[in-house]
Amino acid sequence: MTMDDGAQSVSDSVEILKGAPSSDDVLRIIHSLSKNHSIRLPSPESGKVVSILLGKILPDFYDPLKQSKSFCQDVHLILRSLTGIRGLVNLISMYTEIVQRQPNDQQARLKLQVLLTVMGDVITANIIVTLYRHFLSDSKRELLWREIMALFAGSKIVAAAAAAKAAINENHKPKSWWWIADGAKMSEFLGLELLRCEDGNISDETWGKFFYRGLSFGYANIFLNQFLNEHGFDAIKRLSKHLDVRERALFAKAVLRYLQNTYFDHEDTNTVTVSHKVSAVATILIHLIPLDEENNILELVLRDQIGNQRLRRAVVAWIVFHGLQEQVFDDLLKMWSDKIVIRNAQITKQEVQTEVLGLLLPHLGSKYIRTVAQSKVYLTGVSNRLSAISTHLRHTGMCLAVAVNQRDNSGINLSFDDVPGFSAVYCEWAKLLQHKDSVIDEASIWGYLSASETDKRAQPESTIVGVPMLSTNSGKQTAIPVDFSVQSDSDDETDSEFEPYAIVDDDESSDDDPTMRREKVLPPVYIIDLIKYFHESDSNTAFLKHKVALANAANIILRKATFGQELVAASKELGIILSGIKNNFNLENFETNKMNAMVALVITVPDVIGPLYAESVTFGDYSMQERLMMLSAIALGALHLSGKQPYEFDIDTGHMFASKVLPEGIHERFTSAHDYPYGVSRLGLLQVDDAIRTIQVDALQDSVTKATEAAVQEPGILRISKRLQNERQKAANKISVQKNNVAKIAGKSFFFPLAAHWRYFTVSVSRNDFGAIMAGHYVKSLAIILNASYPSATDILDMSMELFSILSTIRRDVSDATIMESFLTAVLVIIEVNEDDTIINTFSKQLIEVKEYLDANWEGITDKRVHSMSAGVLIKITQLLETYQRRLVGEYLAMGS
Repeated sequence: MTMDDGAQSVSDSVEILKGAPSSDDVLRIIHSLSKNHSIRLPSPESGKVVSILLGKILPDFYDPLKQSKSFCQDVHLILRSLTGIRGLVNLISMYTEIVQRQPNDQQARLKLQVLLTVMGDVITANIIVTLYRHFLSDSKRELLWREIMALFAGSKIVAAAAAAKAAINENHKPKSWWWIADGAKMSEFLGLELLRCEDGNISDETWGKFFYRGLSFGYANIFLNQFLNEHGFDAIKRLSKHLDVRERALFAKAVLRYLQNTYFDHEDTNTVTVSHKVSAVATILIHLIPLDEENNILELVLRDQIGNQRLRRAVVAWIVFHGLQEQVFDDLLKMWSDKIVIRNAQITKQEVQTEVLGLLLPHLGSKYIRTVAQSKVYLTGVSNRLSAISTHLRHTGMCLAVAVNQRDNSGINLSFDDVPGFSAVYCEWAKLLQHKDSVIDEASIWGYLSASETDKRAQPESTIVGVPMLSTNSGKQTAIPVDFSVQSDSDDETDSEFEPYAIVDDDESSDDDPTMRREKVLPPVYIIDLIKYFHESDSNTAFLKHKVALANAANIILRKATFGQELVAASKELGIILSGIKNNFNLENFETNKMNAMVALVITVPDVIGPLYAESVTFGDYSMQERLMMLSAIALGALHLSGKQPYEFDIDTGHMFASKVLPEGIHERFTSAHDYPYGVSRLGLLQVDDAIRTIQVDALQDSVTKATEAAVQEPGILRISKRLQNERQKAANKISVQKNNVAKIAGKSFFFPLAAHWRYFTVSVSRNDFGAIMAGHYVKSLAIILNASYPSATDILDMSMELFSILSTIRRDVSDATIMESFLTAVLVIIEVNEDDTIINTFSKQLIEVKEYLDANWEGITDKRVHSMSAGVLIKITQLLETYQRRLVGEYLAMGS
């Protein structure tokens, strides 16, 4: 075909390339396509071009034509599009899996290296702006922009390249594309890209979304290093304004950690230099972190213990700049005085509280200090600190008391010099009172942060180059030393105004303390109260309410399941709270109580919580541990509802609601064991793995029995399946039959919601180091649900077909014991819950595939337990196929005729 380049259509070009084009044809057609702007947008035509280019042209023609500069430029121009980069990522992932399975496949290795080289050449400066301009006028630009963010800032490119680099395993030969497999280098590249975004057609709001994704990429310090300098400061001020409340919290935390690591982690004995750094950092915080009640940086410093004393000095300067020193001092003093905080909070956190109070003192007026010194909160706090068990807490409490007394000017000189060890602690602690840091003007920030050689070493030059990276360091502001000498007017020790209370060993004796007028926290009675307890944020009561709420959550849920619609109405909110709650107070038995509550919620409101947790496992923002707990809750709840393996909550039904007890006769009627939903009295703590072991043992025992059965029965005797005989025998031996409450809801509420999200789940964990653990637990949960629904469920066959479909996607390296065990368990469950005739008629093909798979990979199974289990499965399938061999052969011959 000899057509002019300009007149030649994209479809004609693709057809020529699909054939056997010559090198000249390839050069001509690729050059023609590179000038066609329509293929830069995602479309069927662009997909065809990229597919033929990556699938055929590059593998066949790259080596002979790579010396041609025009050919390389044209290829890069075509692939420098969303479709091109997406195609590169997909093909790199595909060839990586091939190389991982077949390390000696040299052809696949060469193709993979070519794709990685091209990817490294395609991703160049201004690539983000270039891609966005392609669909600037497209109605789907928001959707396409999200995909760009997922590729670059969502680690898809880095994950694919890193996996490919590990598969190739040629670390001794550096390559030009290695930087795209390095998360730190990619994070630096993203920062530089944002600094180049001066295109007026792209809004700051759009770039703000990209900025947040880059910040959460995993290398926040390297990313922020591109902005927190003289050249990038204006850009980060502009972009950070477009973050929402949740994003601003992460941004504030990242900025604090960066400033700590960059300017305050290194030892510096020069007080003037340190003072300059503190003032400059405080000014940076003022420009980047606005005053926001929902985003309090002091709370971040106290709660997450970010930074050392120097960073806290900068935060105090930020507080003083906004005029909040008195308000913050009041709030912090209440927490500092709280007896429960003193007893239960970490000592290091309490030390930080006392330190911040000391840093705030120089910024407070004498009149305010006098008011504080006479307040009940302060006097109670000093008394509680003096009675603290920890010696260090007592000493720091004394230090603050002495400092306040010095500023009070009341004429009473407070002294603790006779307390062993106090003088040494106070000499060090009093240095806090010398600091009265202030902010500077923006123009002076980088001058104050430019002298330290330590910071120069902390900020290496960019290996991706584009924007100069400045060294930053500290400035010049001196602090006036203040002499705080403490003397006593009397030699009599009893003249002290403050007399410490005796140390209390028992928490319950706090009721007799006249300074403690706290209302006792009772267990919540209603579901709405339970939710309020979990939402409690008041530092005075949060610890106790969280503890009481979690310990009683399962009781309340099970109790309320039989009373009205309160639980149903609030079940979704409660389910979200329980699945995401953190152990912020280091509570004992936290995981056990949390699991109890989640399982109780599953068995009482299965039609709501089952689909909710199934969706949250895949799409929710949860940790691996939280996802595993949701899967376990669904599986254990299904087992309990079936009556096969009840879950024990260890509930004392006589003391569930001691605060609200009905008259004796009515109370007994409503708290009897049989009135609880689904047999609460028989509940017990189970683990998913224990349930799986039980299922495996029961399933494999049957194969031994079948191996000894006679092949032919006497004529005239009704033939009944062995499984049905066993079920009837068990039923006859029982006084009562356990009702299977899960049969009607297993498919709709548990199994099918989980199965529907399987493909999305596998994509989300495929690049995760714990992907095998998660996938194995997911399949085990599905197997448990299917087993629990037997024999009463009407959709067992549908669930079995869906589970076999899922199993076909997880057959992988047989050395992965977790995946292999879940695979074999699911196969056993499918065989157990279906009649033999049904299995042969419906799943004969799948069984043969499983048998061939086990035969082929037998030697590769290294785990002894899984190896023996696979032997049992193989025997079970072989016996089943041999029993129905004649029918299978007959069907095969019938199909052939």
